[in-house]
Amino acid sequence: MSITAILWAILYLGAIGAAFFVNPVFGSVGYLLEYYMRPDLKWWGEDLPSLRYNLIVSVALGVAFFVQRNSLREMVRVPNPALRWLAASAVLMLLVTATVAVSLEISLDKFILWAKMAMIFPLLVVGVVRTRDGFNWFVAAHMLGAFWWGWNAWMDPNRVQGRLINIGSGDSLNDNSAAIHLLTVLPFTVIYLLAEKDKWLRLAALVALPFVVNTLILCNSRGAMVGLAAALGMAFFLVRSGYRMRMIGAAIGVALTVFFLADDTFIRRQQTTTEFQEDNSSLERLASVTGTLRLMQERPFGAGGYGFHLLSPEYIPEVVAAHDGELRAPHNTWALVLSEWGVLGMICFLGVYGSAFLMLRRVKKTARLREDGFYFWRAVAVQLAIVAFLAAATFTDRLYAEGGYWMVALSYVLYRMQQTDIVEETKSVTARATPEAARAASMWTPAHAR
Repeated sequence: MSITAILWAILYLGAIGAAFFVNPVFGSVGYLLEYYMRPDLKWWGEDLPSLRYNLIVSVALGVAFFVQRNSLREMVRVPNPALRWLAASAVLMLLVTATVAVSLEISLDKFILWAKMAMIFPLLVVGVVRTRDGFNWFVAAHMLGAFWWGWNAWMDPNRVQGRLINIGSGDSLNDNSAAIHLLTVLPFTVIYLLAEKDKWLRLAALVALPFVVNTLILCNSRGAMVGLAAALGMAFFLVRSGYRMRMIGAAIGVALTVFFLADDTFIRRQQTTTEFQEDNSSLERLASVTGTLRLMQERPFGAGGYGFHLLSPEYIPEVVAAHDGELRAPHNTWALVLSEWGVLGMICFLGVYGSAFLMLRRVKKTARLREDGFYFWRAVAVQLAIVAFLAAATFTDRLYAEGGYWMVALSYVLYRMQQTDIVEETKSVTARATPEAARAASMWTPAHAR
C-alpha cells in the first residue's frame, strides 16, 4: 500500500473519530479531506477499498452532531433567509420535475444531486461550526485542501491544449470547474495573511496562496480570471475607507503573483477573452444564451433537470451539429438555471446568494461598531468568494457545484456566531453590572434574543 493511501486513511479515520470524541466540527474537516483527496480519482486510491467515502463521512458527521448536540455551544435563534430560499428552490424543483420536466427520471436525479450539494453538507456545517476555532478549522482545511491540488498541479502539470487536466474533485474535475472552485479559497488565503494573528493559520494561508494562484494559471480558465478580476475590483468597495489601502495592496500583490507565475500559454489564451468574435467556444456560448431565451418563451417554468441538454438539438441545432450530434450544455450557470428551473428558479437562486450577501453585510456593520476584526475580515473573505464564484459561473455550469453553497453556509455561520457572542457578552456583563450598566449592555442584544 502506498504511503499516501496510508496517511489518507489515518487522517480520514482520525477526523471521524475526532468528530465523535472531540467535536463534530472535525467531521466537516474529514469531509473536506475526502473532497480534496478523493481516492476514486487518484492512483493511490486503488490501494484502498472501493467505498463511498464522502457518504460515510457525511453520515458520521450527522450522527456525531445528533449525539453531541446537547453538549455543543448553545446558539441564539436567528433567522436564516438563505435556508428559506433553498427550501423554496427544493419545492420548486420537485414541482417542475413532476409537471413540465422533459425527463422526469433524469430531472429527479438532478434534484437529488443538487440537494446533496446545496443542503445536506451545508446544513451540517451550520450545525457544527459554532465557535471561532471551529470556523478556523473549516477554513484551514479548505485552504490546505486547495494546497494539495496545487501541489499535485506543480509536481505533475498535465496539460492538454494549454489547460490543466486531472485536477479537482467530483463536481469540479479539470480546468474550468477546478479553477472556479479555487476562487472560493483564494480570498481566505489573502485575508488570513492580512488580518489573522494566529501564526499557524497565517502559515497555512502563506503556503496555500502561491500554489492556488499557480493552479489557476495552469487551469488557464478565462472565466476564472474574470471572476478573479471581479473579486479584486469589488474588494475596494466591500471594506470601509480605513482599510481600502490595505485591500488595494493585497489586490496588487495577487495581480503581481499572477503576472510573475504566468507563462506564454496562459497569456495567449487570456488575450482571447476580448476576441470572442473569432473564438468558437465563445460563439457557442452566445448561441446557447440565445437558445435559452427562446426556450424560456415556450417554457417559462423551465424544462427540468438536464432539460437544456435534452432540448439542445431543438434550440441550438448548429452547435449540436458542430459536435457530431452530441447533446450540449449552456456553459453558463444563469442560462442553466433559467432553462432548467425557469424564472422562479432564477428568483430562488438569486435569493440564496443575495440573502447570504446581506447577512455578511450585517456582520460587517456590527463588527465595525464593536471593532471586531475577526468577523469583519472573514465576512469580507466570504463576500469576495461569492463575487468571484458567481462572476466566473457566467462561463460554465456551477448550479450543481458545492463550493458556492459552502460559502452560503459560512455566511449564516458567521452571522449566528456573532449574534451569539453578543448575547453571551451581554449576559456576562449583566450578571455583574449595576442596573444602569445592564441597561446599556442590553442595547447590544438582538431583539429576537432578548
